Amino acid sequence: MVIGALFPLTGGLSTYGEVAQNSALLAMQDINDAGGINGRKIQIDFQDHKCNPKEATSIFEQLVNAKQIKIFTSVACSGTVLSIAPLLEQNNALLLGTITTTPKISGISPFVFRNWASDDQQARLYAKEIKQKNYRKIGIIHEQTDYAQGLVLSIQKYLSDTGIEFIVESFSSDTTDVKTQLTKLKAANADAYFLSPQTVIAGDLVLKQMKELDFKPTVFFVNDNVMKATELNQKYSDILDRAISGDYILPKNEENIAFLKKYKKTYGKDCTQENICVSVYDAIKILADAIENNEHSAKGVQEYLSNLSYDGLSGHISFDENNDRKDATYSLFVIKNGTGMLIAS
Repeated sequence: MVIGALFPLTGGLSTYGEVAQNSALLAMQDINDAGGINGRKIQIDFQDHKCNPKEATSIFEQLVNAKQIKIFTSVACSGTVLSIAPLLEQNNALLLGTITTTPKISGISPFVFRNWASDDQQARLYAKEIKQKNYRKIGIIHEQTDYAQGLVLSIQKYLSDTGIEFIVESFSSDTTDVKTQLTKLKAANADAYFLSPQTVIAGDLVLKQMKELDFKPTVFFVNDNVMKATELNQKYSDILDRAISGDYILPKNEENIAFLKKYKKTYGKDCTQENICVSVYDAIKILADAIENNEHSAKGVQEYLSNLSYDGLSGHISFDENNDRKDATYSLFVIKNGTGMLIAS
């Protein structure tokens, strides 16, 4: 019984992929120690999608055709899910994603679910803060990906009736120089700025060149990928200290705490992305339950997930009419001393 796992195991989001793989392995171990699925051990076929939609599509087709894998989970990089989604139904396959956040995924296919909220919620928080502070000019720089740009578009949507001026610059994922864009943004003298990269590598590029240009915004919003990147927060503390971001608040229940202790004992280090770790663990457990009750049928698993009511490490999990996780809300944080501190929800 095999689940296909498409994770970013190399590249700019490999830190996500590492903790996701570790957590999935712990879930697999717990499932197999409890007897597996109908007496059969579960296996996970880990593949590196490299945050590349074409790579993800190629891997998916290989696993479906060569290995007859029908049930998949994925982590991060919304573009990879968007590339696979049209192929699922025709291949009798299903995907449950974690940290796949672009609003474009909502309702894209009856065979795509996500154990995470849409970026629409994160954008709504930023828009609310911008309105409350009465900022009238916003400077934005984003990577040209579905996630990074999608978040920007959602922010603009929620502020479309305010008359706020947006100065928007973007860059491709393979660029090595964003100084032209940053110089324009700095000269705009905006009330607030927003940075939305897809990967840690892209975030490092922008922040490094901001530092070289002595560009240190007084009011700075950054997406959750930046806030989750401890190395960026430490390396560029002079720019990121007091920056505002959004993320989940995890429940601190006994099961959650016990899992994080087990993670540290198993791997000799803390999970640096707690919300990813527990959500991926939940995803594997949910898929195992669904398969057990539906004999590895994508249609059966789809019906099972549509009616799901599950209490996991990341809280209560059920899905709405768009196959998005219900009641999964973002909260607002401020970065202090390299760590996000809760300020509002």
